[in-house]
Amino acid sequence: MKITSQRIASEVDAKLIAEIANQHELSVDSKSTLFSEQAALDFMTGYIDESVTYLLSVDDQAEYSVVVNLHPDSVRGRYFTDIYARPKVASLESVVGWTIELAQSEHPDWQMWPGANFQDERLQSAWRNHGFEFLRRYYTMRMKISSAPAIRQVDGIEIRNLDISDPAEVALWHKVHQDAFSQHFGFAPRDLEKWRSLVIDDIFIDPKGVFMAFDNDGPVGFCQCTDEYSEDNKGYISSLGVAREYQGSGIGEALLQTGVSHCVNKGYESVELNVDTANESGALKLYEKVGFSPESSWIQLHRPGS
Repeated sequence: MKITSQRIASEVDAKLIAEIANQHELSVDSKSTLFSEQAALDFMTGYIDESVTYLLSVDDQAEYSVVVNLHPDSVRGRYFTDIYARPKVASLESVVGWTIELAQSEHPDWQMWPGANFQDERLQSAWRNHGFEFLRRYYTMRMKISSAPAIRQVDGIEIRNLDISDPAEVALWHKVHQDAFSQHFGFAPRDLEKWRSLVIDDIFIDPKGVFMAFDNDGPVGFCQCTDEYSEDNKGYISSLGVAREYQGSGIGEALLQTGVSHCVNKGYESVELNVDTANESGALKLYEKVGFSPESSWIQLHRPGS
């Protein structure tokens, strides 16, 4: 297989990008989370730092069959690369090679941590043939919702909506977030302004979907719900964290139940979240306890020594 042509995608390509990505995912996993056109627009500009999406055609075919985005993260010095291709593109080894060369031309000292569906042997094989190995596995978990769950009561803890238009409250959220995830795999601290642009400026943010847990000394945990999958009538809990000193006290369960209740109140039929299966904080067990089940799975790869 050879790459025939390439170009940078624009907003008018959102439908095409969603089509290619969805064909790719459904060919390996019928329970994959699919792209809407709005999600494709979010993908196109880069999930962390600003980036571009490339459309590739192969083997002299007129149509574009492959989508590539490096998804750079300058704070970590790392690429979280995604590749999607129509199922008829039998081998992706040339595409992966092209993508590696592109990354090295921009930041030769950065690592690449590409993602792939756990069942996607075509893409995983292409990365392995370029020296990449398994690094981490993640679950996409879902639960059906019809009524609000009972919310666990924790002595001395109050949970309330966070006003994301208030800079002081956003600063409190940032402080708890950085503490809660400071020991997590792959974490890199972000200053308030970089974190704000990543979280508050997200196109799917729900202004009423951020909840903070407080004790007498201040904020101790948070839960963020977004509208990323509203077109599928599905809620999304994008982030849940508890300050390290308070982990294991039931606050995470109370916050998660609060987030699920919010999704019920918005009329969603189900709610989704993602989890690192090797998370040492016990997040996977918590999600299962509340009622979530693994539906799909994806992995990150890396090239040792790079």
